[in-house]
Amino acid sequence: MNHVSTSIPITRILPDHLKRKLERHPLGKNLFITTIGFYPENVAREISEPKGAPVYTLIYAAQGKGWLETGRKKSKVHPSQYLVIPKNTRFRFWPDPEAPWRIYTVQFTGRLADDIYTYLGNGMKPRTTPPLVGRNAQFDDILHHLDLMNNIENLLYANFRFYSFLGTFRLTVFNYMKKGADNIIEQCIQLMKQRLDQHLTLADLSKEMRLSASYLSALFKEKTRYSPIQLFTSLRMQKASQLLKETRLTVKEIAREMGYADPYIFSRAFKLVMGVSPKKFRD
Repeated sequence: MNHVSTSIPITRILPDHLKRKLERHPLGKNLFITTIGFYPENVAREISEPKGAPVYTLIYAAQGKGWLETGRKKSKVHPSQYLVIPKNTRFRFWPDPEAPWRIYTVQFTGRLADDIYTYLGNGMKPRTTPPLVGRNAQFDDILHHLDLMNNIENLLYANFRFYSFLGTFRLTVFNYMKKGADNIIEQCIQLMKQRLDQHLTLADLSKEMRLSASYLSALFKEKTRYSPIQLFTSLRMQKASQLLKETRLTVKEIAREMGYADPYIFSRAFKLVMGVSPKKFRD
């Protein structure tokens, strides 16, 4: 079933008795959906809460444009932008007739709702997020399972998926499918993975990528929030942790496998990334 590709608006509203059930459920009480909706371009419509809702409202404009009005404040919302409206806030949200939108909306509550609001960015400021095919697929999956919301397993599953769906809005990692800068990052990471047993420097990486060291470093920090060497070290320590768990190689042998001539330097690097020494990690 593919709800998202249809031209029909879809709305699911959680009945009060199921809200109370989730509020008492040990796995459901932290975060759950109360209302969810999908509105395609051909049925662009106004979305509003004239009295304010007692829950948070996430609005994601995948395509098209619109306007948000909260009290006396009016903001333009562009494609690939989202915002979270606080509880008990009156608002009106309507499409630009010249660029009809495709809108995804979710109202949510729970013990972690305030923290989610802070994490996604409070202040009702529209924020741009990279368009992701996986985000739409997750929304579709949530809708599909909410068709059978009277089954607690389906209801819990939909809300577990909701955590993942929300996480995509703060995703800062590059998109593997893109070209340009993101493709440079991907090529560099593949190079790193092929040489985990070597001691690569920023100069080595920039030479291999035929880029200046300063440009490559700035690009990595912008796209991944790591420096190239930080990411390379992290990849090496992840591989080392796998060897510690899955083989009987000594720490010294694993250090050598990872290109460290000095096992003490390896151990310090491992602890910096993994939080414990290689011996404690294995134990």
